[in-house]
Amino acid sequence: MRLALFLAALSVAGPATAASFDCTAASSPDEVAICADPHLSALDVLVDRAYGEARKGYGGAPDAEDRAHALDDARDFNARKRRCGADLGCLTAAHVGALEDFGVYGSSVRVPAWIAATAMTPSVPAETRRLPAREGDCARTRVTDVGGRLEGDADFSSGTRVGFANGGAQVSYDRVPAIVASRRGDPVLMCLTSIPKHCPPRDDRGRSYTSTNLRTRGSWSLADSQHRCGGA
Repeated sequence: MRLALFLAALSVAGPATAASFDCTAASSPDEVAICADPHLSALDVLVDRAYGEARKGYGGAPDAEDRAHALDDARDFNARKRRCGADLGCLTAAHVGALEDFGVYGSSVRVPAWIAATAMTPSVPAETRRLPAREGDCARTRVTDVGGRLEGDADFSSGTRVGFANGGAQVSYDRVPAIVASRRGDPVLMCLTSIPKHCPPRDDRGRSYTSTNLRTRGSWSLADSQHRCGGA
């Protein structure tokens, strides 16, 4: 299931905002697609604003290391956009993931509410059994469990873990409020935003997903494992 289908089903258009770059000079497939779609254009402006806030420093306190991390995330985001080409679903997932990434470094820009609204249309099946397989793929699923990263951790002091009905999971060393606020059975829109490259055979750890709880409207972007592929 592609997120582009959700966007096509949305009856009310998002903000008619120009992209963060000069669309008259757009040449690559991803740039042309962003400029042609009002939803992507609006998201692109939000990502640019989020990056600007993140560069000012974590939590409003400028720090060279945090600014460097934000710059690395920006480079990763640009690379993901290029790989998406003109795929609207892939581009949307990349932008949503970038908003969550920059939020870690102090950005106050949040994922717009209409992202979740696109997944609530009657034409979208209630649940998809399989995990998203390609960057930009999305699936509807449900929360099966929420808890601390380590077994027996009731107050999330070790981090956060969430499991889904399609067999997926996400984990963080931090306490993630949007996950903590989730409950078993909550419907979720789950988009695959990045796949690690050059992994050992049969080691697919470290895939990153952006998930949106369709009850609370909270979003988070996390990997499916504590370690990337090839790690301990």
